[in-house]
Formats: sequence, structure tokens, C-alpha cells
Amino acid sequence: MTKAAEKQSPAEARREKKRAAILAIGRAVFFKDGYAGTSMSEIAAKVGGSKGTLYSYFPSKEALFRAVLEDYLAAHSQEMSSTIEGTGPPREVLLAFSKRFLDILTRPENLALIRLIYSEAGRFPEVGKAFYDAGPVQAQARLADYMTRAREAGYLRANLDPLTAARQHIVLSQGWIYHTRLWNIAPPPSRKEMDTAAEAAVDTFMAAYGAE
Repeated sequence: MTKAAEKQSPAEARREKKRAAILAIGRAVFFKDGYAGTSMSEIAAKVGGSKGTLYSYFPSKEALFRAVLEDYLAAHSQEMSSTIEGTGPPREVLLAFSKRFLDILTRPENLALIRLIYSEAGRFPEVGKAFYDAGPVQAQARLADYMTRAREAGYLRANLDPLTAARQHIVLSQGWIYHTRLWNIAPPPSRKEMDTAAEAAVDTFMAAYGAE
């Protein structure tokens, strides 16, 4: 048990447990029915309580959806961040990042989420914003921190802009594999295909930003 958990009062522990249950049910409903097709009344009924109780945790459907995404994507963010800690050589570090990133992106549940975001964002910009803040913004920031450290260590060009470089490497890492899976026009790639794509992304990045 963590120190934080030990300091919780019984009421706080019950509230945290209830919040976790709401997030789990909210995620299942949002992912199944989409943002437009989900109602707070339905979630309240599934949670087993009044709509007023649900609103005491999340004041709006948008707030609940944002919290669902933040909770869901936090584990993925940590999984990717573990590959870019420290100040190792870019070819080694970025290759590990690219492989892990592509692996996460092409998981069926994550492809389903991204398709949901694309389908709803046109009508509900708040959906796109919630996803962007909880996912891409976090990935860009953490990778930019590594880019800064690698630049300072002399691995990358001195004039490199860390955030721009991070964004470009993320796009390179997605490559054709991610998009063909997103559009559902190709079967799941083999491990060798994913590794080859990750290596090509790193090669392209280092050709542009590697220190001379």
C-alpha cells in the first residue's frame, strides 16, 4: 500500500473507488456508442446511482470524456516515456521509442479509439481537443525533453528545435503501417515489418538532425 493510500480517509477511499468505476463504465460506453451516442443518464444508470451523483464527480459529458481519455492514455504515455529517459545516443533511444510507439498505435483498442476521435471531432471539436491534450501533447512534450538533452550532449544539431524535431519524429514513426491499419486496408504487420519501419524512421530523422 502506498503512503498516499494509507493517508486516505474511508470516505476518500470510497470516492476514489467510485470515480474509478465511473471512468471504467464511461470508457466502455464511449468506446462502444461514440461521444454523440453516449448520455450521462445512461452512464449514471450503469454506475448505479443518481444523475446528480454522477455530476458531482464530472460536471459535464465533456469533462467525463476528457477524464476517460486522460486515465486511458496515461498508461500508454508512461510506457512510451520509459524508452526515452536519460541521455542515450539517439539511434538507440529513438529506435526503442519508435518501436514501442508503433506497437502501441496499432493495438486494436487504440485504433478503435482513434477512429472514434476522427468520426466525432468534426461535429464535436471538444472531442478532438480532449484527445490531443491527453495524448499527442504529452508525447510531444516528453520526446522534446529527450531531444533537448540529446542536443546538449552533442548528439543532435545545435540549431535543432526540440518540439519541432519531436513532432517530426512522431510522424515518421507512424509511417505507412499505422495508416494502413487505421484505414483497415492491411492485416496486422509482422514484428519484422514494424522493426524495419522504425529503423527507417530513425535513419530519416538522423539524416536530418544528426550532429555533423
